[in-house]
Amino acid sequence: MVCADGKPVCTETNSTLRDHATAINNMISAALASAGIAMAQLAAIAVCSGPGSYTGLRIAMATAKGICYAMDIPLLLQDRLSLLALAAIQQHPTAGYIASILVARDKEYFISIHDNKFDTILAPVHMMEEDMAEMLQNRENLHITTNAAEELFFKLKVKFCSFGQNIILDNGAWAEYAYEQYDRNGNVNIANAIPLYLKSVYTHK
Repeated sequence: MVCADGKPVCTETNSTLRDHATAINNMISAALASAGIAMAQLAAIAVCSGPGSYTGLRIAMATAKGICYAMDIPLLLQDRLSLLALAAIQQHPTAGYIASILVARDKEYFISIHDNKFDTILAPVHMMEEDMAEMLQNRENLHITTNAAEELFFKLKVKFCSFGQNIILDNGAWAEYAYEQYDRNGNVNIANAIPLYLKSVYTHK
């Protein structure tokens, strides 16, 4: 996605899950061409740091850092859970709390909680199902954005005012948020920037 002044100009997407490494640079070139700008005109790079696929996160982070080093421009990081919450706040302004929840493994989840002013109540964390129930209970006007089944929260006896299973990032909300970060010098140290895995990888012997 190429943005100008906090607004998306053009977007390239890749629907093939296992060829990110070969596709990402071609997609960047295509997006720049569609926007009619050169690489040298970029002011900053924003990247979603996770949680998500280990391989996908590593490829995205390495590519973003490489461009920032080469062009001597800032790197901006946003986590996926907070971006989902940001879009949900705009869509559900009467909600008191926004819980962004992504399935990690069976009975394991990634979760963050924000209030309706986008202040962080619970920073992104990896959590077991039983602990998540305690964290979500007794929150008034709770909106849940998740890829988990709605029945899970009935089972956990979590009350919510609204529920959404759209976990596709809102490019408009992301572009605006990244621009605000850039405008207030919210860039990160490139050398220390790492993906937000939130959990250990499981390997086979």
